[in-house]
Amino acid sequence: MRELTTTEMTEVSGGCCWNYNPCGYQPVVCGPSASVIAAYAGYLAGEYNVQADIFNGASCSTIQSAINNVYTDTQMGYNAGKSMTVSQATSLLSNVQSAIRGAVTTNCWGCITAMTTITFPPSSGGASGLG
Repeated sequence: MRELTTTEMTEVSGGCCWNYNPCGYQPVVCGPSASVIAAYAGYLAGEYNVQADIFNGASCSTIQSAINNVYTDTQMGYNAGKSMTVSQATSLLSNVQSAIRGAVTTNCWGCITAMTTITFPPSSGGASGLG
C-alpha cells in the first residue's frame, strides 16, 4: 500500500484537496464530499433500523416500511450534506454511530439482547423507539 499523490487525492475527494484540475471542474466548496458522507450517515441509520426491526420480530409491513425509509434517510442525508462542510458531515456520521451504539444492548458475553430503532438525523438522546 502507498500514500496517494496530490492528484489522486484531488480526484477521489471530489476536487477538495488542491487546485489541480485537468478538466476545469470546479467543486462547490467540498459539497459533493460532505453530501456523500451525510448520505452514508442516513443510509447507515436506515439499515440499522431495518436490522433492529428484524431483530425485534416486527411485521413484514413494518420491515418493508423500514426498507423504504433507508432511501428516505439516505436522500435526507445527501440533501442536508449540501449545506455542510466535510467536518460537519463527519460529525453527523459520528452521531449516527453513537446513536446506534446507544440503541444496542449486549449481555456479559457480548451477545445482542436488545435493539431499539433510532431517528435520523439523531436527536441528542440517540435512541427513540421510532422506525
